[in-house]
Parts: sequence; structure tokens; C-alpha cells
Amino acid sequence: MKRMVIERQSDAPASLARRLGWLVAIWLASVLALGLVAYGFRFVMKAVGLSL
Repeated sequence: MKRMVIERQSDAPASLARRLGWLVAIWLASVLALGLVAYGFRFVMKAVGLSL
């Protein structure tokens, strides 16, 4: 059985636009996840009768 070796094509860092794109995507995903958790807490608090 042959073993497949995967190598990077180059050692050059990714372009600035690609790195910034990943930064924005990860930030947006974290903000959306935090919003979902916040609305989840809000729903649970409302369901048990707690409100502001």
C-alpha cells in the first residue's frame, strides 16, 4: 500500500486579502454565535417569567 504525501505548493504566506477575509469570516461567525446564545437566554428567561 502506497502512502500519499501531501505537500504545500509553496511556503509563501497567503495574500493579505485572503487573510483579512478569514479574519472577517471568523469574526462574523463569532458575533452571530454570541447573538444566538443571547437570544437563547432571552427566550429561556421569558419562558420562566423573568423580564426587564
